[in-house]
Amino acid sequence: MIQVKEQKIFYETLFDHYPVFDLFLTYAFNHRDYDLYVDNLANPKTLILYVSPAFILLGEPLDSEKDSIKTLMGPGAWIISPNASWDHFLTKLYDEHLKTFPRIRFDDSKLSIEHLKSLRKPLPPELKIVPIEQKHLKEGMIKDQIINHFYQNIDFLEHGFGLALVNDKDVIHGFALTNYPVDDPEYIEVSYRVGYDDFPYYRQKGIGTTLVSCFIEECLNRGYHPVWDAANDVSAHIARKLGYQDVLKWNMYHITS
Repeated sequence: MIQVKEQKIFYETLFDHYPVFDLFLTYAFNHRDYDLYVDNLANPKTLILYVSPAFILLGEPLDSEKDSIKTLMGPGAWIISPNASWDHFLTKLYDEHLKTFPRIRFDDSKLSIEHLKSLRKPLPPELKIVPIEQKHLKEGMIKDQIINHFYQNIDFLEHGFGLALVNDKDVIHGFALTNYPVDDPEYIEVSYRVGYDDFPYYRQKGIGTTLVSCFIEECLNRGYHPVWDAANDVSAHIARKLGYQDVLKWNMYHITS
């Protein structure tokens, strides 16, 4: 594989209409440094884009490149596969060292604000849902899990929006927000979480559904399509409950040692 040093914009266009993680790609091209590798500079058939922490694959896997691909994507790598051809290639190449993480991309065309409102339950008296403000970005869950990863040099309040779940002491116990800076005029990706790993008290009480339904209503009112890509069964279950429809099953991979 050859590392691309010049004319990267040309190769970026080849990722147009990528079937998954398209908003992450937009974020990467607009806001992050990345490395790009191809089998042939003039007429690439295999392309590998690296944006920490993931390798994003495009084109067709070539057996002639399997050694260089294995050298490039070693133990610890996360890999985004766009199709079954790459799935099969990776399974053969890495064998028992490849761990599969199934994901589901959902369609938002059947979402209804009326249905979203019908799902909401009263919050515990000590909790409330509020628009995210600057004070919510300085420390806590939103800073640790979103700002530090996707808004390092970008003002969240200028390039994103969302809701925070806070208690009566203004401690954050959840969020629902734009996962990446809003660069697309039509689409945003939903990211939400309720409860800390070391304090899961507020989980499995319907609070997450209430919180994220409020955020999706806000997205629809602003004219956005809220993209949902489920990384686990719980996320997929909530998506379907909200009114999302399954549209694509795909795989993310992790190479073990």
